[in-house]
Amino acid sequence: MLVRIKGAISNCYLLLGERPVLVDTGAPGDLKRILSALKAHGLEPKQLALILLTNGQSDHAGNAAELRWRSGRPVAVHTNDAELCRSGENGVLAVQTDLGRFVRPFVDEPFQAFEPEIIFREPFSLEPYGVKGTVIPTPGHTLGSSSVVLAAGEAIIGDVLRGSMMWPNRARLHFFCNDPDLNTRSMARLAREGLLRCHPGHFGSFPGSELGRFMSTADGELLEFSGEPV
Repeated sequence: MLVRIKGAISNCYLLLGERPVLVDTGAPGDLKRILSALKAHGLEPKQLALILLTNGQSDHAGNAAELRWRSGRPVAVHTNDAELCRSGENGVLAVQTDLGRFVRPFVDEPFQAFEPEIIFREPFSLEPYGVKGTVIPTPGHTLGSSSVVLAAGEAIIGDVLRGSMMWPNRARLHFFCNDPDLNTRSMARLAREGLLRCHPGHFGSFPGSELGRFMSTADGELLEFSGEPV
């Protein structure tokens, strides 16, 4: 079972399998929302099996240090984003859309730095942590961005794409992306999974078929463009 936890500017996800796994920890200030969501499902932080970050920026790692302390559980992040966690800084926020220029000052904030216990490079199974799914690297937004592909045909995709602020079940380019070409290849990697539904780091979920609208054509021209409605 997948539970969306809505933060001020980003989503976290609680995976309820044989043991619970928390994916992302929101922006600074979202801690109470996460603790309330855990409590609503009869959980305390110490019952978590793992805290996984889809990237190391503040809107995903903002409460990781505090939740690690409260839970005593390890935090996992891809090796290419581990330094962001250690620094408590977002690093580069390369604007990808016109709207990104507007929102950048509101999301580029520091967070409590920490040393992640699990630093991975290759895909790995979540079954040892009680969830039927696999963590796969999906770089582009950051070089250490990752996604969680669940056995049920759904995926938590971090910031590969975002949901729409206005249109349900639609995807949009994320406001920021450090390597758009690499991100497009990550979309293709996810599309090969035949996903039923994608759950992004921002706004609502959308069908897996939406990935195809943003993948490159044979000549490398994107099928979508950043000027579409939000």
